[in-house]
Amino acid sequence: MRTRATERPDASAARKDRRLRALYRRELQNSIHLSAWVVAAAAAIAAAWSFLAGIELGLLSLSVTGPIILISIAIAGLVKLKGRHRVVELGMILGILPIVAASAAVLRAAPSAPVALGAVGVIPLAFAVFVPLERKPHVVWLTAADAIYLAALLLMIAPPSPLHSEDASRPAALLWAAGLGTVVSLIANEIELRRRGQTNGQLLAVRALYGRMKEHELDLRRQDEFLFMQQETLVVQQAELLRLNEELETIARLDALTGLGNRLRLNEDLAQLAGRIERSGGTAGLLLMDLDRFKRLNDTTGHLAGDAALRGVSDVLRKTSRVGDGLYRYGGEEFLVVLHDCDETVLRSAGQRYVSAIEAAGMSHPDNPPYGVVTASAGAVTLSQANCVDIDVALHDADEALYVAKARGRNRLEVQTHPHQSTFSIDQQRAAS
Repeated sequence: MRTRATERPDASAARKDRRLRALYRRELQNSIHLSAWVVAAAAAIAAAWSFLAGIELGLLSLSVTGPIILISIAIAGLVKLKGRHRVVELGMILGILPIVAASAAVLRAAPSAPVALGAVGVIPLAFAVFVPLERKPHVVWLTAADAIYLAALLLMIAPPSPLHSEDASRPAALLWAAGLGTVVSLIANEIELRRRGQTNGQLLAVRALYGRMKEHELDLRRQDEFLFMQQETLVVQQAELLRLNEELETIARLDALTGLGNRLRLNEDLAQLAGRIERSGGTAGLLLMDLDRFKRLNDTTGHLAGDAALRGVSDVLRKTSRVGDGLYRYGGEEFLVVLHDCDETVLRSAGQRYVSAIEAAGMSHPDNPPYGVVTASAGAVTLSQANCVDIDVALHDADEALYVAKARGRNRLEVQTHPHQSTFSIDQQRAAS
């Protein structure tokens, strides 16, 4: 259904539209630029082909095609630099060049005159296809082209001319060729103009329809503003929800009492560490600590004092840890430290530092003789490619070393140097912890 906005505009509207004129000139500019290189290439090929027939003919051809090549290259450069202002004139000059060249070749090379001059008749058709112009400029160009053609033809058939042919049918055939080329050029150019006119009409119709749509823009803008405000509110709510989810994720991986990582966090971190060691090598250390006689502390001083001791030990671990060490509450009164990039020597030094720091904190524990303060026993094991496949086995080795330390007097560090070879019964060791 046609409306006022979608009616096909007339041709005058397309000619008056500044953007359509600019679009047409850009298309024509590109066509002329391409055609200039085509003419230059064709002239160069013709000169090269003439040299194959003989040096004399090649030099003769080069004297004609040389200026054509240079002028075509110059037009190709001009049409890109300033062609927007003189695009029609440059196109007409470019279309005249092959006719001038062919005519000059005819006048200088008598044997090929009829054939060469007859071929000039197809040049207007090529011009209409490659460089379509408006009707008036195209007719002007055809008039100039036919004038050059007829002048060359008259020179060829004039009796005094060395190119004169006694065959009367040749001039008539050449005139038919030129006339047919002119008519076909007019038809081809007209088809191109109609095609562009249809395209211009469609563009103008779309533009008019867009103008009608602008009438509703104010209402749509108000709706957009309202939706934008709602969207902003939703974005803020989503950001807050993401923040809360991140906090919940963090809280779910922290021990509520000490603020250290819990077993969930430990399992995730150990899985990543084991995977890295298995792929890339390296070592790490697992340091498992258990507070000595902690059950007695709870029984004699109460669970609040026990909780305070656990928080105090976690503070000591934070102050003592290296950058990058993982601190976890393993369960009850047990703590685990994961030391990255750590060999056995570093593991012994770090483990002893943790044990000594807990004792040095001086947290009271009367039922932990002979120290009278909170102390910890520690077991450690080095994690490498040899034992990282099964983390539970490595933790079991650290647990065995821990209870070796318990059995040897507590408040000390033991490093498991021979995994899976402990002679201590863990159940018996736990009974004495």
